[in-house]
Amino acid sequence: MKQISFLACLAVIMFSSSSTAQNVNMDQLNNRHSKYVVFNQGNSLNFDLFNDHESDNEFGSYRFLPTSQSLRYNRVDAFFFGIGSDFTDPNSDILNIGGLDFDGFAGYSTGQKDWQYRAEVSKPFSNSFMIGGELRNSSTTNDYWRSGLSENTISSLVAGYDYHDYYKSEGYSIFSEAKVGKFISVAGSYNYTKYSTLLTSTDYSFFDGGNIGRINPAIDANTDLITQESIGLHLGINKKGYTKGILTSKFLLEAELSDALNFKNDFSYNRFEITSQNYIKIDRNTLFKVRMMAGSITGTAPDFKNFALGGIGTLRAAGYKSFVGDRMLLSNTEIVFGDFWEFDRGNLEIEGLYISMFLDSGWSDFVDNNSKDPFSGFGSFSFSDLTHNLGAGIGTGIVRFEVATPVAGSDGFTSLWIRLNPTF
Repeated sequence: MKQISFLACLAVIMFSSSSTAQNVNMDQLNNRHSKYVVFNQGNSLNFDLFNDHESDNEFGSYRFLPTSQSLRYNRVDAFFFGIGSDFTDPNSDILNIGGLDFDGFAGYSTGQKDWQYRAEVSKPFSNSFMIGGELRNSSTTNDYWRSGLSENTISSLVAGYDYHDYYKSEGYSIFSEAKVGKFISVAGSYNYTKYSTLLTSTDYSFFDGGNIGRINPAIDANTDLITQESIGLHLGINKKGYTKGILTSKFLLEAELSDALNFKNDFSYNRFEITSQNYIKIDRNTLFKVRMMAGSITGTAPDFKNFALGGIGTLRAAGYKSFVGDRMLLSNTEIVFGDFWEFDRGNLEIEGLYISMFLDSGWSDFVDNNSKDPFSGFGSFSFSDLTHNLGAGIGTGIVRFEVATPVAGSDGFTSLWIRLNPTF
């Protein structure tokens, strides 16, 4: 990115930071004097434009669809202007009537030239059980875990780099979530969804260059409209990040079952994904971080449901989504050296500069078998199949520079990244 792009990014982030600097993480406040505190990694832009939950939203409240924002900019929506709450915040609601929580937004996409919305109502029973439903008609992306939604909006608008792919989702869900003790949550949903391809509608950015004009891929090579019924399943362990001592671990298992209950779907498949995030506080100046992910698809899934590794937030010295398949393994290991404060309370903030060193390792491929066992297909995998990227970074509380290069047994190229969000 050009230097002027970086300065413009800083200006936007500083404005966003000033509007949210006084916010307090209520989970941490409520648990500060109890046995456990909540681990909060605040060493970068870990909030969206209005809320402070974006960087870890996959561990938030259960929703079948990925997160969305009511204000955004990307190459398919151009400017999207909405009113309402952002689905990046797992605790958000815009209205409470008679014990019912209402959440959602409605807005206009200048690129698609249509009105879009997401509307959700839920009923909590004490603090341990919740049921709800959702109506939706909105563009969305599966790539929120690669880079933050606000980070992608800023990089798209300012520097012309849009790192997400998009599709349209219309339908509804009925869902429930239950908490088992302090650390375990289980959830499930029935989902009816019509997916459709979205075309690139703009190549505008403040400064020329970038990739924002690239073609938004079709949801599948053979069709632009897919109708699916599915069952969603979710198991979360310590998803809020409660911690005591030096180790914080989170675990998430999600399944999308479209080959179940005799659904008459356009595609019959089951999709499983596991994520584990682990943070080890070695001392007041050293943090060791490991993210591990694994995925498996049985049956035949549409193209946009396949796993894809490479590029920002995944394998940082590989081409964007250069490794695609129905099986996937990924690990990101990082050690961070900095001046941490509020360390003992679980709130990881960094003063001044910090230095990081990281290793990305991953593999994704298609496995030719007809088994419905999600563990099948990994038998032919060997560690020599992994792609490895090695790198280092330097950053502040707002921005981070990363350099990544391929190492032995890896294809790719040396890359420079300017990041506003942690990779994990």
